[in-house]
Amino acid sequence: MKIDSFVSIVAPLHDDAEIVESYVRETIPILRDNYTNYELVLVDDGSRDQTVSIASALLSEYDGIRLLRLSREFGEEVAISAGLDTVIGDFTVVMLPRMDPPALIPELVRCGTEGNDVVFGVRRTRSGESWLVRKAAAFFYWYCRKVLRLDLPQNSTQFRCLSRQAVNAITQIKDSYRYLRLFSSYVGYERQQFQYDPINRGGTYRPRSFFQSVNKAIALITENSSHPLRFVSWLGLLAAAGNLFYMGYIFGVYLLKEHVSEGWTTLSLQNAGQFFLIVLILTALCEYTGRMLNRLRDRPLYYLMEERNSSVLLVD
Repeated sequence: MKIDSFVSIVAPLHDDAEIVESYVRETIPILRDNYTNYELVLVDDGSRDQTVSIASALLSEYDGIRLLRLSREFGEEVAISAGLDTVIGDFTVVMLPRMDPPALIPELVRCGTEGNDVVFGVRRTRSGESWLVRKAAAFFYWYCRKVLRLDLPQNSTQFRCLSRQAVNAITQIKDSYRYLRLFSSYVGYERQQFQYDPINRGGTYRPRSFFQSVNKAIALITENSSHPLRFVSWLGLLAAAGNLFYMGYIFGVYLLKEHVSEGWTTLSLQNAGQFFLIVLILTALCEYTGRMLNRLRDRPLYYLMEERNSSVLLVD
């Protein structure tokens, strides 16, 4: 029996010509069989292959599909934000076509109808990633949870179901750095975890490299916490206190000893330590200054180049 709810699907695409057709052909029948009204919002994030032409051809074959084309590549998170800005459903499912199974959409939405405004997917394993990435990810989640006090569930993915209220709240966040997994917990609505096993729809697997993961982690930390800045501030205070004691030591030696040899080694160590701390502090200051500059620019998150629709949008 069909559920009398409007369900929206947001699926970002980037150079996904090899999988977009199979994804749509698998997803649309599931939506048609389970919901009276639905929409599948495909957001093209500046693809340079045949993704747009293949998706456009599917518009004439299936009802309830919308294709949003961004003017260039803005990134996965911004592409999802562009989709969330346009959805009209009672419940919105965000999914990545390459790794999230459409067959789980009904179960995900069912959890949402039971009073959970945010139902987020958590993958059971991190298969396909290197040992270094897995260990670094475990440390990163621990650091966010224990030190930064950020409510970021470990191994969470983009696969999630959002109520209309949660979508409205998330779209009000205008931070230049987008991280949906953190926003979903930040808005504070009722949440539920949903464990699943990601799939590989085929084509070229594109795992995130270690350095890409590190860059993403640094951006998330500096955008959402002042802890690194406070940490180097305390280091600077400790270094200053140590330097003050060292000055007292110098005066004591000068007053109590008749012949004082030049403290070349100690002085060199002191200078090296001070320069290390200065560079560390400047690094944190530069990172936060860059973030502040991005915010002061007040530029739009994205530019929409084109929107294409199926001939029938409201199926019921």
